[in-house]
Amino acid sequence: MDILHFQEIVGISPYIVLFLIVGATAAGFIDSICGGGGLISVPVLLLAGFSPAQAIAANKLQGTLGGLASTHYYLNKNIIEWAVLRKMTIGSVIGGAFGTLIVNFVGNGFMETALPIMLVGMAFYFAFSPSVSDVGGKAIMPISMLGASVIPCIGIYDGFFGPGAGTFYLMALVSLGGMAMTQAVAYSRVLNLFSNAISLMIFIALGKMVWAAGLAMSLGEVIGVYLGSHLVHKNGVKLVKPLVVVACIGMAIKSIYS
Repeated sequence: MDILHFQEIVGISPYIVLFLIVGATAAGFIDSICGGGGLISVPVLLLAGFSPAQAIAANKLQGTLGGLASTHYYLNKNIIEWAVLRKMTIGSVIGGAFGTLIVNFVGNGFMETALPIMLVGMAFYFAFSPSVSDVGGKAIMPISMLGASVIPCIGIYDGFFGPGAGTFYLMALVSLGGMAMTQAVAYSRVLNLFSNAISLMIFIALGKMVWAAGLAMSLGEVIGVYLGSHLVHKNGVKLVKPLVVVACIGMAIKSIYS
């Protein structure tokens, strides 16, 4: 099959497909460790010539399939407890749905301004807080309360803006839930999966999905997620803590200059 026939069948050129896969692999790797891969994958889609709505929709498909891959990995490692997860999943689903619906009525200019400040604050927390370790700390609030209050708020953010949502889940679980770092990474990936999945369903219903782009990004995301998840499980806080700090600072700079 030559390039023209490929483009006629798939709808985009093979060079664009390769570009999307490579970009999504990098995003998936970052996502699986500390979140924030959307600040890589969305610009990659925009550079490939897709509209903002198409880019966000494809990113949701990518994030959903990457979240499935990451969840499958962590379930096999017996890191996730269903009894704990159930207390938080409903909040992430409701929040993700609500956020995706209100994006049509409320602009996200405020979040574009506030995001760099929040990310820099998270970087300082992860860099200097003694509670960030592979040993669980003291929980400030019960998981059920966290799942009914903070988690839905992050889900709303994920639904209508998105980049860095995985990092916000991670910080909430460590700082408020008292989880060890490796455990918090696993749960944050699953929660990110649920808020992404409901948002994806709404985008599909609205007819915003470009399937070829979404599937190409999803392939790269799954590759990156498996690589990153393996490193998290093997290295724990030694890998995650510095990467979270670097990623937060990098995302803050990226969002300022976007």
